[in-house]
Amino acid sequence: MKTGLMATGHNSTVEAADLHADVRDTKALLKTGALQSAIFNSANFSSIATDEKGVIQIFNVGAERMLGYTAAEVMNKITPADISDPQEVIARGEALSFELGTPITPGFEALVFKASRGIEDIYELTYIRRTAAAFRRSYR
Repeated sequence: MKTGLMATGHNSTVEAADLHADVRDTKALLKTGALQSAIFNSANFSSIATDEKGVIQIFNVGAERMLGYTAAEVMNKITPADISDPQEVIARGEALSFELGTPITPGFEALVFKASRGIEDIYELTYIRRTAAAFRRSYR
């Protein structure tokens, strides 16, 4: 017994075109998902993301390798400011307070103040590895 689609009119042609578009979209999503997964799971790229309060929610294998902490040690527990050079975080808060004419608390707020308001922000910050060695990083 053979099964299949049989075009019997305009609606069937439209349905077939819709089905083709759905298949094409699904393939594109799968390809994008595979690329994102490869990047996220790569030891060559560090990915650290936070929630709106600054608490780390994503800490991939590349970040583990770069900093020496496991994801379990940092996720849902600390902010990027907690693994950054504290003097730099304080200095950043002071510099932004002066630049913008408003008090900015050292800590996570100092790291995201501009970006959270849609203002371009490029700066360098030193992370502190588990071994206490410093690791300089640029942010955009």
